[in-house]
Amino acid sequence: MPWTTITANDVLTEFTPAETAMLQNIQGANTQLAAIVTKVVKGARSQINAGGNQLDQTGLTVPDALVEDVIAISRWRWLISFPTLKAMQTDARKNAATDAEARLRDIASQKADRERTELPPAVDTTPVPLVQPSTGNSKRKNFRREDGIV
Repeated sequence: MPWTTITANDVLTEFTPAETAMLQNIQGANTQLAAIVTKVVKGARSQINAGGNQLDQTGLTVPDALVEDVIAISRWRWLISFPTLKAMQTDARKNAATDAEARLRDIASQKADRERTELPPAVDTTPVPLVQPSTGNSKRKNFRREDGIV
């Protein structure tokens, strides 16, 4: 499966025509949406990379399996940037974004059922992390042989 570039128009298709018209009448809304989509795509790619998965070379695409997740997160972040649009901030849209964020966290943490993503058509050859770095235990004391504890 290919990787897809997600744009502001992809997010707009998730709204009804009446909602889209209302949103497009807000000054600067489309520019703001484009910026949000870019941030969400970059964040998703970062999570993919953190999970040890390969990225493509373009920099602004995601695997087709994650397109709906990126759109859900973008849509929710855009909606909550307008406090007056409470009617559009439905529980279903919030839950979709929350589920999508959880899926991306699972990929980053290499959860068994979601750790791998599809390979891109043109793989970026930059090395990916193979193992999550350990943060260690801050309460653990480091002992030396001289301390008499082996």
